[in-house]
Amino acid sequence: MHNIKITYFGIVRSISSWSKISRELINSLLKNGVDINIYERKGFLYDNNFKLYNEERLKFSNKFVGDIVFTFEHPINYKYLPDNITKIGFLVYEFTQLPELWVENINKYLNLVFVPSHFTYDVFLRSGVDEKKLRILRYGINPDYYYFDGRMINRVRSFLCVASPQKREGVDILLKAFYAAFKNRDDVKLTLKLSYNTDNSKPFEIPEFKKMISYYSNLFGKRLVVIDKKLSEKGMGDLYRNSDIYFSLTKAESFGLCFLEAIALGRWDICLDYSGQTDFLDENNSIFINHSIIETDSDLYEKTDYKQYIAMPDIDDCVKKLKYLYNNQIAHLPQIKNGISHYYWDEISKEFLSIIMGVNNHY
Repeated sequence: MHNIKITYFGIVRSISSWSKISRELINSLLKNGVDINIYERKGFLYDNNFKLYNEERLKFSNKFVGDIVFTFEHPINYKYLPDNITKIGFLVYEFTQLPELWVENINKYLNLVFVPSHFTYDVFLRSGVDEKKLRILRYGINPDYYYFDGRMINRVRSFLCVASPQKREGVDILLKAFYAAFKNRDDVKLTLKLSYNTDNSKPFEIPEFKKMISYYSNLFGKRLVVIDKKLSEKGMGDLYRNSDIYFSLTKAESFGLCFLEAIALGRWDICLDYSGQTDFLDENNSIFINHSIIETDSDLYEKTDYKQYIAMPDIDDCVKKLKYLYNNQIAHLPQIKNGISHYYWDEISKEFLSIIMGVNNHY
């Protein structure tokens, strides 16, 4: 048992990646005997009917209780954190220079900020975040749902992509490349799992997204399966297991959780060798698409005054490698540095506890 009380301040009832990360960390901390209190927030894709596993063990007080608060909220909300408590933030960022408000509020309000990759760490440090406050804590998987079922993949015929309509995630480019590679192949399937769908695109989303999806659905017919409803973690695990490979042309990720989940299920990734996923992706688990680094502002969901950069996939190289995958066997299972158990949430939560206990004792 750990003689420590922690409040989580943030959203938990959502399919957003940061909600999932918070839920998994909370549940692993509970297993380690930590007293966890939840001050619940509502936000992106909030769903009041969202089913929480181990809900009977969760305490929702909607107030700050205990020694430490950790939050996965936007930095604009740090002003709501109490003064007399150790304050820890979790953040992701996919571009190359933080907004000034982020830097100001991290340095002003937080005792510690966790980021999931060396890529993001470097962006935060270069942007002016106090180095003494910065820590890297990788994200992980729950082996109850993301596990290898023993099915060896030889011929690649079924592709999976988990994405959203955001321009950064490159669904438009992915569909274009996939069609160019396989328009005359009837035995290939792409499953596109969307966190949401929209016909009213925001500036950082692909224009007329729903119309684009309909266009490619008509071209592919049954070869394109689009899922935009909520799935449980078990359902998501089954989605990977029913596919042969994970395919994404996302232009930048702070970590790239889907890539890790695919490897945990014994599936290779085909993607870019750029940004957060480079901490754990290499030639032993991934096929990399060539890319160039370009300046962008249309991909940004939060405008800044700085030049921002992302990776742009080489479509021709992507088509070439998709065809190669079709025509050649996968020789072996994907391998990952340190082994997949290094990415179990129970292991990660122990590291988190060790770090925050030291910080709490200091303050």
